Amino acid sequence: QELLLEKQGAVATITFNRPDKANAMDIRWLIPITQFLRDVEHDPAIRCVLIRGNGKHFMAGGDLEIVKAFVSQPPERRAALAEEPIHEYNVLVRVMRRMAKPIVASVQGGIAGAAVGLVAACDLVVAADSAFFFVAHINHAGSNDGLTTYFLPRLIGTRKTLELALLGERFSAAKAQEYGLVNFVAPAAELEAETNKLLARLCAGPTTAYGLIKNLVDSSLGNSLEAQGRLEAESYGKAAMTSDLVE
Repeated sequence: QELLLEKQGAVATITFNRPDKANAMDIRWLIPITQFLRDVEHDPAIRCVLIRGNGKHFMAGGDLEIVKAFVSQPPERRAALAEEPIHEYNVLVRVMRRMAKPIVASVQGGIAGAAVGLVAACDLVVAADSAFFFVAHINHAGSNDGLTTYFLPRLIGTRKTLELALLGERFSAAKAQEYGLVNFVAPAAELEAETNKLLARLCAGPTTAYGLIKNLVDSSLGNSLEAQGRLEAESYGKAAMTSDLVE
């Protein structure tokens, strides 16, 4: 029951349900979440995905108890144990980004370490005004994971990313919105209601077009102007105009 995966109506929801540990990620969650998203990806009834955490905090990053257990292993085993869950997490995020449906994060309390990367991997983010973030890896002498070093430079720039990663200082939801990490900030008591309004709007919208837009935006940084223009034309002409965009 520490990980809740459910479908209700047009929304698929992933809920971290480990509030006694601030929803610190258990590496055993990674494969079930990926499998769930792959199922959702091909379920025509689902038009939007919600990621949230129960309790006071969204997620306190990875479980440091597991990290401590790695330290007691021989060096050759330690590296393998540390790398494996990160590779599994990276697969999960690739599925998130290729999914042709909007993914919304609704966050409260602390969002730390790899959880910052998870939030950054979502399409839209609603945060409680009392939420706080920190790229915390440096505080336990770790390098970054959670694909923070992929998404943050693209969202907030390399200079600000280095500041947050090297200093490990917490920042508010208002600052996260200013940086471009968060889209909407709501009073904590209204977080669920504001999230539900956004979900309802997305579920009522043109899902196929949303997926095309995700692909176009994700492709743009690696494309030339000519290549991106060609992709826009192909997407609009071959898919969008023959999909639910015009239903």
